[in-house]
Amino acid sequence: MKKQSKFILALLVGFPLVFLTACGGEEQIEEAVEEVAVEEVEEGNQAYYQIPSPDEMFGFIKESGLAFNGELLNPVQNVGNYSEPKMQALNFGIYCADLAYTAAFEEFNETTKYFGTIQKMSESVGLSSAFDKSLIERAQANLDNADSLVQITNTSYFSIVDYLDQNEQGDKLGLIASAGWLETVYVIANSTNYATDKTAVDRLADQKLALDNLLDYLDKYKDNKDVAEILVWFNELEAVFAASPEAEETGGGISFKKKEGGKMVLGGGSKSTTISEDQFKAIRDKVNEIRNNIVKIEA
Repeated sequence: MKKQSKFILALLVGFPLVFLTACGGEEQIEEAVEEVAVEEVEEGNQAYYQIPSPDEMFGFIKESGLAFNGELLNPVQNVGNYSEPKMQALNFGIYCADLAYTAAFEEFNETTKYFGTIQKMSESVGLSSAFDKSLIERAQANLDNADSLVQITNTSYFSIVDYLDQNEQGDKLGLIASAGWLETVYVIANSTNYATDKTAVDRLADQKLALDNLLDYLDKYKDNKDVAEILVWFNELEAVFAASPEAEETGGGISFKKKEGGKMVLGGGSKSTTISEDQFKAIRDKVNEIRNNIVKIEA
């Protein structure tokens, strides 16, 4: 039997740090990061690939003292300008990460707007089945309840990933996940001062490991022309990251591993590296270039 690939986005958009805090606080987070993560987990006929969730990344930069910058978001007004299927999938991923960004910083007026935008885009992306009527009604009834809205948002994301997985649309999931991950790196790179925000700089450097996992996953769908084009962009970014020193083991980061009973659990044990100011600027410039290719208005 051919081995299948399952992409665990830790969740592209899912299980955020704010949700863990709301449901159990710091103790639950500490228990989660005690698990030892691996870059690829194979069980039976499946392989799992992990990248950090936008929520985990944005929760980290909030705790690091970096300020929310709404100007970095892709404006919701742009949503109607993406008509080509590839661009719709990519910008769906961008908007998912922007939603996570607003939620992590408790900008819930913006969170509501981006949830509505994702719901609107779900039809054109072929994901309307992931948003059932009850979920939408719950969101509408809890617009003034921050904790509930975050939980509802998480549920919608798990539905998206599960739907794509169950319907064997790994190529589309790869596009959405790639753009979502890129948006988190874009926000961090453009919110960070190299001279004063060393912890954030190191977290940015760590993303080489996430990018390697992302490229491994995308490579399985390289026969898809849209994925092949994105692979060119992200391989160029990997070449910029490759100039960074070798990573060293740390206890930070969140990924997933398979445990007894088939459940996926959060895990720590990522690697960490450092970069020079020139490398930081080179990574930021390449990320900005790719991100601009995605969010630009179609002619």
